[in-house]
Amino acid sequence: MLEVLFNDSAAGSMQMAIGHDSVIGGCISVIGTREDGSPLDEEETERLQREAEERERRRWAGAVPLPGGTGDILPFPLWLSIGPIGEESIGPLREATLEQLFSIYPQGRQAAAETLAGARQHLDTLLARAAQEPVRFWVDRTPDAACGLRWALEQLRPLGLEKLDLRLVELPAQCPAESGGLVLHSLGELHPSEYGRLAQTARTLPTDEAAALAAQWRQLQAQDAPLRTVLNGVLTGAADDQYDCYLQWVLEELPETFREAVLIGRTLGRFPLGMGDAWLALRVERWIAAGKLTAVTKPSPDAPIYHKTLRKVEE
Repeated sequence: MLEVLFNDSAAGSMQMAIGHDSVIGGCISVIGTREDGSPLDEEETERLQREAEERERRRWAGAVPLPGGTGDILPFPLWLSIGPIGEESIGPLREATLEQLFSIYPQGRQAAAETLAGARQHLDTLLARAAQEPVRFWVDRTPDAACGLRWALEQLRPLGLEKLDLRLVELPAQCPAESGGLVLHSLGELHPSEYGRLAQTARTLPTDEAAALAAQWRQLQAQDAPLRTVLNGVLTGAADDQYDCYLQWVLEELPETFREAVLIGRTLGRFPLGMGDAWLALRVERWIAAGKLTAVTKPSPDAPIYHKTLRKVEE
């Protein structure tokens, strides 16, 4: 069974879960303070650590095994909701987009190159093995997953979709009660012990549905909008300022001088955009270049570009 995902965090969680049928050990540390802000003493820290370890043990003890091996996991973290998509496979357009997005991080060019190399290798594996074994797609409610599913099906279409065993796992509206019943938006938020249980919800992806999804990707390619977003459950093209209003709403609440990381962090925390920090950081850079904001400090060489202080500019 090939496991196809579109999020690096989700792939990392699945790597912890796949092939395991018992409790997975690990290192758990506790850092915190009391309600009055004073530090925890050694006894309190040890108690909290024991409680955390027990919660982890119970999660794995009740987990449903997820069969397979790590070589079956094929992540495609290509950020396909951002940038031009007119090319057929993983070509120079996607390379340029990833380099732009990763440019906000230290050593971003190297990270982009590694991501592209991994995705290309995984695509070769998918195309080589899909005709011989089932392919299970894992999707959540993010634009990248919606784009990724359609893109992957378009890559498989030359093999004959009617000849393939395609299956689909969709992230439920809420995570299991053991995790607090919180609403999830990304598979990357799912605890590794829950992948086996979620795998049981997989459904067969009929050929006509798979073909329709692949056709949607070709339509999006023809439109080739700057962004793609999920609007009322429908994947559609969007302008490059699609998410600016959310940044603006948070910006209006901040003081005249503020940390850019606070602006981006609060925006991501408050609004379920299904976006990472990179695109928002690049939009803030556009605001700085346009004179809407001015940089008061510079980020350190080993930090993302949004680790700096900004000041609002009066109009």
